[in-house]
Amino acid sequence: AHHEKLVVIDQTVAFLGGLDLAYGRWDDQEYRLADLGNAVEVDSAETQETSHNGQESGEERRDKDGSRATETRPHGQDDDTECNVDGKIWLGKDYCNFIKKDWVQLDKPFEDFIDRSYTPRMPWRDVGVVVHGAAARDVARHFIQRWNFTKTVKTKYKPSCFPYLLPKSQTTADNLPFVVPGCIPANVQILRSVECWSAGSSESSIYNAYLHVIRDSQHFIYIENQFFITCADERNVYNQIGDVIVERILKAHRAKKTYRVYIVIPLLPGFEGDLSTGEGNSIQTILHFTFRSICRGEYSIVERLKNHMGDEWVNYVNFCGLRTQAELDGKPITELIYIHSKMLIADDRLVIIGSANINDRSMLGKRDSEMAVLVEDSETQTSTMDGLDYQAGSFALALRLHCFRVHLGLSDDEMAGVQDPVSDQCFQEIWNARATTNANIYDQVFKCVPSNSAPSLADLREIASGPDLATENPEEARQKLARVRGFLVQYPLYFLNEEHLLPPLNCKEGMVPMEVWT
Repeated sequence: AHHEKLVVIDQTVAFLGGLDLAYGRWDDQEYRLADLGNAVEVDSAETQETSHNGQESGEERRDKDGSRATETRPHGQDDDTECNVDGKIWLGKDYCNFIKKDWVQLDKPFEDFIDRSYTPRMPWRDVGVVVHGAAARDVARHFIQRWNFTKTVKTKYKPSCFPYLLPKSQTTADNLPFVVPGCIPANVQILRSVECWSAGSSESSIYNAYLHVIRDSQHFIYIENQFFITCADERNVYNQIGDVIVERILKAHRAKKTYRVYIVIPLLPGFEGDLSTGEGNSIQTILHFTFRSICRGEYSIVERLKNHMGDEWVNYVNFCGLRTQAELDGKPITELIYIHSKMLIADDRLVIIGSANINDRSMLGKRDSEMAVLVEDSETQTSTMDGLDYQAGSFALALRLHCFRVHLGLSDDEMAGVQDPVSDQCFQEIWNARATTNANIYDQVFKCVPSNSAPSLADLREIASGPDLATENPEEARQKLARVRGFLVQYPLYFLNEEHLLPPLNCKEGMVPMEVWT
């Protein structure tokens, strides 16, 4: 399928990343769960005053460290648009929770399809990038190649009403009529996954870039991705991103060097279904390949690391998701934040942002078409790495600090603790500790799914059948939730680890070719 997401304007500026022009994609760093408009005040007393990040909500601005913060504006107000109806932010189909219910009647965009007075929306996290000059020219050339290729091979596009397109010269690429505010100079390489079916040529430069950046990283990598299906077995999975992560960690372990891997992925795959009632075959299948990549079986990252270092693997790699909470219908509610980003940051100097997931479909080149950028900073600033002064890239550092600020709910005074991403203070005392504390609170209050408390489907059904603290004692639940900071939670590595998660062959999911899932 064509999976790339890009907008090019005059072959001069280009936007690309993970964001689709589709329902439910708009969000901000508040990640609100409820949107009843003027009918009912939906936020808890604490979130009415501040967000999870200790800041008031509204327009984005730049902090001293280059990360994004917010300018004061009441929830639900937007001075620049007339689309806000009765105080609502997400109108009709934009208010969605696609694990609870997939979209229906898409030709009626302004009609709700889930009950927003009862069902929380699923917040959406995504990352995009804008480029100018020669990089934008290259994005335009990619589009022109695809357009002209399609016109050549498909009869219905041969008439002159579909003209051939011509690329502009690279010699004039730096003559910019305008620049999007906030941009900084950097060395940018456009990356692609294309094949003869999609563009008339073959390329897997996104995959090659991931392998190269991970293999050559010196201190840490930070990954946010919608999928994490990797570790080649040459049967069902062929991309080696997970294998290179293992190799890089083992190299650091042998040399007795500090090296960190931060991985943030969705807590559940984005398919409609309820695992507790047996109606989640698609969810289970993606979970099978995710756990197979992370911690289950001989090809998984954790099992391979355990073979060499035992339980010391926890000093090198961490897997997390994002979750939030609010008030709806007079009681606390929670929902996972769906991560749709496709991003890697290495050593606070290199960044990959694009449309490619970490799976075979996106990475191998011969399947889905994808586009990404590799950004290497040309401007640096003094930071700290592994306890020493370090020249970090201005863009990479600001982006990483922004992600950490949002995920961990850090105030300005706390940002110094995550300046050095390799330090024990950042990796263990802040990142791991906060993710663990948050996850434990959510399990106590909501009996969340997924959870390590449900190693089997029987356990899951038992959890789902009983009341949770948020229902039985909302006030006590609120007291516990007041200790939650940020959105980060540990990924539940033991969830359904007693079950075979692949779908039975006699169901529609079991009849689908395995490569559809990978």
